[in-house]
Amino acid sequence: MLDLFVNAVFDMGYIGFFFYMIIVGTFIPLPTQLILLPAGFLASQGKLDIPTTLLVTALGTTVGATINYFMAGYISERFVAEKRIYKVKKFFDNYGKLSVVLAPLSFGMGQYISLPAGIAKMDLRWFIPLIFFSNALWNFAMLMLGYMFGEDANSQAVYLVGGGAVLMIVIITIFVYREFKSY
Repeated sequence: MLDLFVNAVFDMGYIGFFFYMIIVGTFIPLPTQLILLPAGFLASQGKLDIPTTLLVTALGTTVGATINYFMAGYISERFVAEKRIYKVKKFFDNYGKLSVVLAPLSFGMGQYISLPAGIAKMDLRWFIPLIFFSNALWNFAMLMLGYMFGEDANSQAVYLVGGGAVLMIVIITIFVYREFKSY
């Protein structure tokens, strides 16, 4: 069934990529690799354009994240205690920009950062460009992996994502240690 869905996305071309990535940008857990690795492989064969694919997919995830942002803001105003909203806002005042940049680069976290950003009402002048940049960076890495390793990209993705996850954990650990060592 998933193969049928992915094939339908590819049949629609760039428009299919855009709408798939809107879904990915929300909290619906569809992996970006299903589209980006084969798209990178097709680009290596001259069947797709990397800059266009990158732009379309980054715009799609940004639209999805923005949907989550507004939905979280709307729901939190009605159903979340003011004390909890205050805690999220306090965190986002200190670490919101960094969180929005790092979360999409962390495996499985990208689509969820827009929820606390929406609850905290992070300034959209920061949220949109940061989430776009971070998603574009992730999408570029996945496209390049597909471009370099072709049909074998899925097996290589495990190593790239694993190495990236270890690097992100080290960076976050250093950041948290430096920020909280004085407490």
